[in-house]
Amino acid sequence: MRKIFFFFIVLSASTVLKAQSNTNPDISLIGTFNTFSNFIKDTPEYGKLNFETPSMEMFIDGYLNPYSRATANIAYEEGEFAVEELYAQILRGLPLDLQVKAGKYLVGFGKINTIHPHAWAFLERPLFHQIYFGAEGFNDIGIDLSYALPFENFYSSIDLGVFKGDAIAKTVAANPDDPSTFYDLRGNNPVIVGRWSNFFQLDDYSDLELGLSGSYGVHSYDYLTSDSRKALYYTYTGLDFKYKYRADAYSSFVMQGEALLNSRDVLRSADEISYSQNRINTFGAFVYIDYQFEKQFSVGVKYDFTYGIIGDEPGYAALSNDDKNKTQAISAWFGFYPVEETLAFRLGAENLFFNYAGGNSRDSETTIKLQMIFSLGPHKAHPF
Repeated sequence: MRKIFFFFIVLSASTVLKAQSNTNPDISLIGTFNTFSNFIKDTPEYGKLNFETPSMEMFIDGYLNPYSRATANIAYEEGEFAVEELYAQILRGLPLDLQVKAGKYLVGFGKINTIHPHAWAFLERPLFHQIYFGAEGFNDIGIDLSYALPFENFYSSIDLGVFKGDAIAKTVAANPDDPSTFYDLRGNNPVIVGRWSNFFQLDDYSDLELGLSGSYGVHSYDYLTSDSRKALYYTYTGLDFKYKYRADAYSSFVMQGEALLNSRDVLRSADEISYSQNRINTFGAFVYIDYQFEKQFSVGVKYDFTYGIIGDEPGYAALSNDDKNKTQAISAWFGFYPVEETLAFRLGAENLFFNYAGGNSRDSETTIKLQMIFSLGPHKAHPF
């Protein structure tokens, strides 16, 4: 009798496992449509109503078995398709309750970088993300281990990964004004990324998340100051926080911010002929507040600061190698969500300010954007 009972237990378990592994994945489609106008003189968009090509993200994800799941994100932007993310995760069953994530995905440096733009409260990517990670954020290929620390009063986890380093932007150009002279001199040099995150429930209505991130590796090689190439290293240190207060289902208040400290080897030239190696230290940060009310509306404001000039081309002293010039921004937005988690409208404005150390002057740049986002499937269009 006991053998028969055991046989039925094994048969039931194998049936459940087989059923779970054969479950159809979730498929979601996020569509984004932007129209904008700017007040930047001598540009073709100045003072006009401009329509961007709609973009799309298709998410395909689901459990492979009771222990692991896989995700694919196929994006359509500027008229081209690309695989933005493709990865698998082992969520349970490993020793010490470790979790493993491998593939191509948004790297866990800070909090905002792991969230897709359609789920941000604001409209534009933070300035220091553009300078230090590139236009698409810190999206890279690699493998990551995650471990939940055994604390009782709050949740704490450590992530440590090794990545290919594609997100470290090209930083060397023989002539910054000539794109044909840009060189990718990183070679095959994986980078290390880690994050320590902590989540605290302050009371029944408010939560606080604190994070510390780091990344280290080679960002380029020096081919100019000696006969043998020498690696140029970088170190990123990131700090982030998120405070959320939700009194009821109809209103919430969020304050969130991040900062990145950049220390790296760079090349400098006084005469554009001879070069020397230097060590620079720069930083970038942003902070924003967002208030949701009447469940369907939100309003917010954000301040950004970064070393480097937004829109510059890669060069020996540009973007993440720039320790002289700075960009700041103030942005504000109003959001309307007529059908919760399926449709969103956002009206936003951003004003960029440029500060050149060499005395150059540049007018501030203002852009106004109206955005519509819709969601089909379980992957929702906004975080509320």
